Amino acid sequence: MYKIEKLKKKKIVISGINMVEGGIFTILHNVLQELSEFNKNKNIQVIALVHDATKFNFPNIQLIEIPNSKKSWLYRLYYEYFYFKKLSKKIQPDVWFSLHDTTPRVVAKKQFVYCHHPTTFFKPTWKDWKFNYKIGIFSLLYDNLFQLNIAKNHTVFVQQHWIKEVFQKRFKISNVKVAIPQYVEEITTEKYNFEPHKIHFFYPSFPRSFKNHEIILEAIKVLPKNIAEKTQFHFTTIKDSKEKYAQFLVKEYRFLENVRFYGKVKRNQLLSMYNAMDCLIFPSKVETWGLPISEAKAYKKPMILADLPYAKEACGNYEKVSFFDENNAVALAKVITEFVEENHNFQGNTITFDTSNDLHNWKELFHYILND
Repeated sequence: MYKIEKLKKKKIVISGINMVEGGIFTILHNVLQELSEFNKNKNIQVIALVHDATKFNFPNIQLIEIPNSKKSWLYRLYYEYFYFKKLSKKIQPDVWFSLHDTTPRVVAKKQFVYCHHPTTFFKPTWKDWKFNYKIGIFSLLYDNLFQLNIAKNHTVFVQQHWIKEVFQKRFKISNVKVAIPQYVEEITTEKYNFEPHKIHFFYPSFPRSFKNHEIILEAIKVLPKNIAEKTQFHFTTIKDSKEKYAQFLVKEYRFLENVRFYGKVKRNQLLSMYNAMDCLIFPSKVETWGLPISEAKAYKKPMILADLPYAKEACGNYEKVSFFDENNAVALAKVITEFVEENHNFQGNTITFDTSNDLHNWKELFHYILND
């Protein structure tokens, strides 16, 4: 009789040690959730490197906790460029997939990196340094960190086509592939109890200076009185925040009667606010996607967006959208006024580039990286 040998499991390491909160934690959580499902009845061993193992409970995934990863950048650099090489020799993975921008020194048959940190595309002003010096440091540092070892990757994943073009030119690489963030629509029938008989504009965003909240607030200052009286503008994660930028916004614009600052809101409240709002305003100066654009689009809401590549690509094909110069408060005030008076002609948006080679969800990405 012939002895039937058991097939050797293919090993994949997912590294997300720096992804502990906000949107980047959501990416890590979604990847592990989807990979756990993908791994059912497959001959794959998944090992995930995370900061805190108690935040995850997925079958078919082995967790390795690295709690010191967020203590300082020195720890982060040590893990990426020294410790992971030793760990990879021990694990002997077929695939090493880094989810947080940097390409570590590892020994693996194939290596991949997912780049999604926006500040490498952003030139900070003195105001950005003033409110959060880390934004300035990251904008200077990330270019070098992105570039370090980047040629060792089989593929570099980015979220949008304009980023792909930047990477190809800046880093002189051709192995860049667009992996569109998988967005699962969450729709609620609940409506937040905004003040009746007003037109409600909404900007849900964390208070970072490059998110550009003040351009909306400056536009509100120059609205005609009769328009201002008909409107309310709603901003999340500002009230009671310890962020310097949030405190500046509250102090500088507290006199605006038609502005509402909220603290952190739970997911169900956020969705009910999308459902109740009349229009999204999204003036951020830089994003690698811009999730509120996708969320507002899911509710088929009108949008006023920064006239920038990320916003147009995140918006996709859509009729009820217009774009404005993200540095021009008067131009924004004009669009707001026209919207309230119901005589604004939306510009609309159409995607013209080829998306046939893009990866459209995590399942497609897993098939791609595990393909022999």
